[in-house]
Amino acid sequence: MSVVNSFSVIVKNAEPEAFNLGSVTQAPRSAAARDLEAACENLVFEPSDNKIPDLVLAAIKFVMTGYFSDAHQSGLYNRQLRLWETISKIAVVEVQPVTKGFFQKVTLPVYELVFKTVTGKVPIVALVIEPSATASHLELLKDFLAKVAKIQAQSGNQVKGAFVVCDSPFPPAILSFVEKAIGAEDPVARFDSILPPPYQVHINLVVNLHSKFKKDEIQEDISESDSGLVTGRLQLLHPQLRAKKNTEPKDDLNSSAVQISFQ
Repeated sequence: MSVVNSFSVIVKNAEPEAFNLGSVTQAPRSAAARDLEAACENLVFEPSDNKIPDLVLAAIKFVMTGYFSDAHQSGLYNRQLRLWETISKIAVVEVQPVTKGFFQKVTLPVYELVFKTVTGKVPIVALVIEPSATASHLELLKDFLAKVAKIQAQSGNQVKGAFVVCDSPFPPAILSFVEKAIGAEDPVARFDSILPPPYQVHINLVVNLHSKFKKDEIQEDISESDSGLVTGRLQLLHPQLRAKKNTEPKDDLNSSAVQISFQ
């Protein structure tokens, strides 16, 4: 019987007294882009094993910094506030490879991430699917959500958000399933992105783009893929954030800001 290796990643501030994610959540409207950058750069990630997959570590960093920052700068945090605020409280992320089989466990290139606070609460979970995974992506998602429902039933809906990370091109079956489940035809519901009971969580889909993409080609070439690569640029695919159109002179503090489009 194969042995399944689990991992963990400690998340902490390099300088506890310096500006951090908690500082931003306490006064989000007064935080500027430079404040967000300082808070994210103050974070330190300490894996328990140097064999932790690159995509898994990248996914953890994306949730803690990329999503946190983008949600603030775009205003998405207003729609997903209960998820966004909990990110500043995460102290450790436990990583468990997914297995299949009853008598002999076979480890899949798929990982379930549990983000925990210092008190052991689980406000965030994530599913990371490597490019080499051959199992049905939709079935992997449904199995993952079944576990989320179990946690919610046992803990009184303590999970506030879930992330799903897949390679480009992002599996259309997952995107279609999520959009239907959250009622994405409604522009407000689309950005709230809340799965119905028994889940009751904000769900966000993250696509793994690769180094061959240029920054200004990401939107146009989002469907292209090179499955031989597992490290690249992670980007929020759902809900989709669009570049802010501004005819005013550029402000260095907000030149990278985006806004939620309800079109």
